[in-house]
Amino acid sequence: MIVLPVIVLPELSPNSADLAILAAAIAAAFVIFEYGFTTPSLIEFRFAAPYNRFRFAILALLLTGIAFAFSEPVSSTGTSLAVSGFAKTSAQIWDFTGSPLTFFEGLTANMGATSQRLVTNAAALALSLTAITLVVSSVVIWNFSWPLHAENFNLWINMPNFDVAVDEETQDTLRQSGLVSLIIGFTLPYLIPEAAFAFVGPLHPINSGNSLLLLWMIVIWCFVPAVSILRAVALYKVANLLAAQSIELSKSEDV
Repeated sequence: MIVLPVIVLPELSPNSADLAILAAAIAAAFVIFEYGFTTPSLIEFRFAAPYNRFRFAILALLLTGIAFAFSEPVSSTGTSLAVSGFAKTSAQIWDFTGSPLTFFEGLTANMGATSQRLVTNAAALALSLTAITLVVSSVVIWNFSWPLHAENFNLWINMPNFDVAVDEETQDTLRQSGLVSLIIGFTLPYLIPEAAFAFVGPLHPINSGNSLLLLWMIVIWCFVPAVSILRAVALYKVANLLAAQSIELSKSEDV
């Protein structure tokens, strides 16, 4: 998936392709290292599918969709035209006061009309894809038997960096951490463009030299908040499972 934009985007420089291949190799080494050992390391909910599959699906859709949206002016295939049409519709949907898209548009102030429209449509497309996949993922996690039945769910191997305490304290900590993740997820779409504008300034018009950079900026802008919101949903679900388990244990002790 990391190399895919290099394949789809037209007229990229050799340096961009080399960097993409290097990044893909690093990501592959990390995944092989993480999943090659039986003991957990960094990735949360590694043994609670399909949580990480949802995260990968969000990233894959964003990379694929934005790559085809950027390639449409140069390579008008059926796929790129369909994606471009959905991007234009998304731009209309997200055009309202207080929309994250209005904050992102501040980065495109120096662009010409064509480049600005292309980047804005790609950003709107990313918002739509993120919202759709996030809703589907959250519904599956919350309403189905994810991660497992409470008595079979091992909190330590799925959250190796989480400090497991007494049951009630664990539930409260999970909910507090979930609330923080939720707040971060809903505020980052507004904060990231402001931070990028403060450190980088307005973006340059899209061209063969920076299209890959713009693509990854939009992906990060949507992916990081989406992962944070999905984590909040998962933490609240685990907290509810622990609460239900505690109630069942107390009832059995009473009996």
